[in-house]
Amino acid sequence: MVIRKFCFLLIAVALLTGCGKKNETNSTLKTDKEGFTWTDVLTLDKIPDFPVKGYLNGKEIKVEYINFETWRGSDDNVINFTAKPPRQNCGAFVEDDSGFRIMKKSGNFKSGDYIKDKFSTTVEGIIADYHFSVDKNNTKNVSPDWNYVMTITDINDKTVKGKIAICFKDDSKSWIAGTFEAIRCNN
Repeated sequence: MVIRKFCFLLIAVALLTGCGKKNETNSTLKTDKEGFTWTDVLTLDKIPDFPVKGYLNGKEIKVEYINFETWRGSDDNVINFTAKPPRQNCGAFVEDDSGFRIMKKSGNFKSGDYIKDKFSTTVEGIIADYHFSVDKNNTKNVSPDWNYVMTITDINDKTVKGKIAICFKDDSKSWIAGTFEAIRCNN
């Protein structure tokens, strides 16, 4: 009788211990395969292969609209990642929107790699910032230190495709990362 109870207890402990290890392994694989975390130093190999997503001001952001603007006159290139699409492609953004922006002043983003791997690194002519809705009629624009890596793989008359990871040095450790396809807009 005592031997049966001991065997039952031994089997129960083995099953419970094995289940715990299995869950840890699945959780670790999920993080390795799908995860991206805010970091002080970025490299191109850290850009994940899932559609762009991120965290903004401590909250998850689902990017619903991406455009690539070329401004005539100033020749600025801007890539906007926003949570709410405008009423029409390339139109004015919604007032209570949240999103990220990266801009190359007086120059073009072309196919290739772009790297500002550390917060302390400087890159002339490139600006990154984000904005979020404080309330329905109040949007706040924030420009903390940032790092980024980006690869633009294809630019044509209608779209721009690539991969990006940006981390902002703010209290909430905001970031955006993943693959993207932006609508091309000429303003």
